[in-house]
Amino acid sequence: MFFLCIALAMAVLCACDDSTAVDADEPTTSLQSYPESFKPNDKDYPYANIPRIVIYTVNQQKIKDRETEIPAKLQIWGKKEAESEVLDLTIRGRGNTSWNKMPKKSYKIEFEKKQSMLGMPKDRDWALIANYADKTLMRNYLAYHLSAAIGAYYAPRCEFAELYLNGEYLGVYLMTETIKIGKNRVNIPEDDFSYIIEFDEKYRSNEQVVFSDVITDDGVGKPFRIHDPKNANNATLDTVQNHIRNFEKFLKKIKNKENNSVDDWIDIEESAKHYWIQELFKNPDACFYTSVFFSWIKGKKIMMGPVWDFDLSIGNHSSKSMNKVESWQILNYWNAYLFKDSLYRETIRNTWKMNVNLFESVSDSIDGAYAKVKKAAQNNFKKWNVLSDTTLSSWKNQSFTSYKESVVFIKNWLSDRIRWIDGQE
Repeated sequence: MFFLCIALAMAVLCACDDSTAVDADEPTTSLQSYPESFKPNDKDYPYANIPRIVIYTVNQQKIKDRETEIPAKLQIWGKKEAESEVLDLTIRGRGNTSWNKMPKKSYKIEFEKKQSMLGMPKDRDWALIANYADKTLMRNYLAYHLSAAIGAYYAPRCEFAELYLNGEYLGVYLMTETIKIGKNRVNIPEDDFSYIIEFDEKYRSNEQVVFSDVITDDGVGKPFRIHDPKNANNATLDTVQNHIRNFEKFLKKIKNKENNSVDDWIDIEESAKHYWIQELFKNPDACFYTSVFFSWIKGKKIMMGPVWDFDLSIGNHSSKSMNKVESWQILNYWNAYLFKDSLYRETIRNTWKMNVNLFESVSDSIDGAYAKVKKAAQNNFKKWNVLSDTTLSSWKNQSFTSYKESVVFIKNWLSDRIRWIDGQE
């Protein structure tokens, strides 16, 4: 009887210590479980000539929100072999509408150490952009590359890849640099006097936001989200808010068709480059609504940019007026005043003339991007059968019979847009 009791006690202890019985959705600190091999299972989604990014979260936990950073590991794969070591990182959700309403999610990843991704300069912070609403998968890619081509002081680098998360194939993604202060990003000093700011009507309550109602005059004002510096103190936030308010007071005093010394406040050449990328693509978010960034160093000029978030551009919005090739798009809020200034208008006009050949070369860029991703797009739309779907979201207003048809659409749209702009005074 004594030995039987001992045996039962040992069995209970062993059962209580069975650390392999872990709910994959629940975090644990006693065991960090990852598969022995990160090789992707490509039976249903064969290798398609672009890199494959394989990520496993610890214990294959689900990514449930945009706040919780889950420990994970990542490895890049080619056709048959790994092309990187297994790298440590954290992963969380990212995006607003795309996170809340679209089944193909975007993610923010942060490596333990700085890493070069797909040939891009080393950094810890990266975004995996799903581009679910963009049936060409390339609107962001084209905008960022064109911004770099016309000489913007910074444009996010990006490359196509296919993503596997916890063994599940998720489709074609754009591995993209995030907007932050850094040597290879927005290269300004990292201190309390250097800022990255976004016009952001979609800001969340836990984010750093200041307001200016000088132009809106509605008692609430336009929200300006402070991305850098992180965890700014009240004095820093007041500095940003006061400068924006003073700039807007200046804007309201601009006299039409005169040189108002706008260039004392804002770098008009950078502003012109930023404007034309947004205007050419007719980006609806760029109407000073969200994802319109600028940087500012105290005592220096405002620098518009970098450009960001173009998935609803190039005729991909629910609004028919925004999808038309004709009409100007980005002439409201700050631009409504800046365009009154004679030097600003002249700079805008000259920037178009000097770069029109580059704008026209977007057609070649589309061909190049299509050649890169056409095979992977077959996998993507096998996973997400939305090419002809117009019901899942108001943004998916276009229906295509093939991936190539969606690409031909944007190629023709941009060609017509350039022709229309060229015909304006």
